[in-house]
Amino acid sequence: MDSDFTGGPGFLAFVATFAMVAAAILLFRSLGKHLRKVRTQDARDARAAEAAVDDAPDGADASSPEDASGDAEGGEGGGDEVTGEAGDR
Repeated sequence: MDSDFTGGPGFLAFVATFAMVAAAILLFRSLGKHLRKVRTQDARDARAAEAAVDDAPDGADASSPEDASGDAEGGEGGGDEVTGEAGDR
């Protein structure tokens, strides 16, 4: 049995693998930037909300209308209703 196999996957496979690794590195760096922005924005919003509560006069509520209603569904208290289910009525 004579084998004429001379090598591995070749240069094209190397280029494709290198391109995928480079794209993954760029994607991870971009994700890191966006996560830092989100964490910074969340911290800034929390400080602003805390300052608004501290600056509010006694007895006044500085929370948003969504917080005042007790739920994030706009105040109706029903949530997402799906018609046709046994627990609807």
